[in-house]
Amino acid sequence: MRFIKPIVIIVFIAGTALFVFKWASFKGSLDTTPPVIDMGSKMITADVNATDRELLKSVHASDNKGGDLTAGLVVESISKFTDKKNHICNVTYAVEDSDHNVAKATGRLKYRNYTSPKFFLRKPLRIDTGSDENIRDIIGATDCIDGDISRKVKILSSEFSTLSTGDSTVTAQVTNKLGDTVTLKAHVLIQDTNYKAPVINLKENLVYIKKGSSFKEKEYIDSVETSKGKELPKNKVKVRNSTVNTHKDGCYYVEYVVNEEKLNESVTILTVVVED
Repeated sequence: MRFIKPIVIIVFIAGTALFVFKWASFKGSLDTTPPVIDMGSKMITADVNATDRELLKSVHASDNKGGDLTAGLVVESISKFTDKKNHICNVTYAVEDSDHNVAKATGRLKYRNYTSPKFFLRKPLRIDTGSDENIRDIIGATDCIDGDISRKVKILSSEFSTLSTGDSTVTAQVTNKLGDTVTLKAHVLIQDTNYKAPVINLKENLVYIKKGSSFKEKEYIDSVETSKGKELPKNKVKVRNSTVNTHKDGCYYVEYVVNEEKLNESVTILTVVVED
């Protein structure tokens, strides 16, 4: 029995030595060098609807052990605009080798056909007196990259009450994922409902036009019909008021009116945004 203890000690030492040897051999063979990403150019130009595959078109990756790793490249992230005027942001690429070494590289991405978010109206900004209609249900927004971003629309102020008729304003704001924020300050008409009055239907409830372009109010009238659905000539609709100034950026409105009979007057408004 007195020989067992030394034998156990010898076996333990031998096992430990073998483990240390194998670990040292494994560690010596482990690759800790990360791959290399070559972007070709520090600036990439792409359409706003470019896929990750298109963004990776001129990017390559290689590894001292695994060779060409280009197929494993991914677009990890796209930042908010770093240069909003020129529509430039940062794009970060990443790749991992077989030993789980990760490499990342960041370049500049310029969108060549980018446009800021645009608001739209689900109906004209004419609200019935006494209505409990929520202005948030009327104003939406779309973006060339994010698509429909209506859920991001914030109502900054609504300086009106539906308890009385009159003219008021509403200010809305929206920001896309690139950090581009746009604001709309629009005219709102509060008016009593006349269910016997004709209905004016517009082609659009909000239009964007370029500064300096021509603008013809009546081109936006789609149709007009009686309260019973009978179509009336569009020339019965008159422009009662138009604040549109095509030579200055801003949000304007056109007020249309039609009378089928005396006292049966119908009014609607078109919201017009003039921009560069």
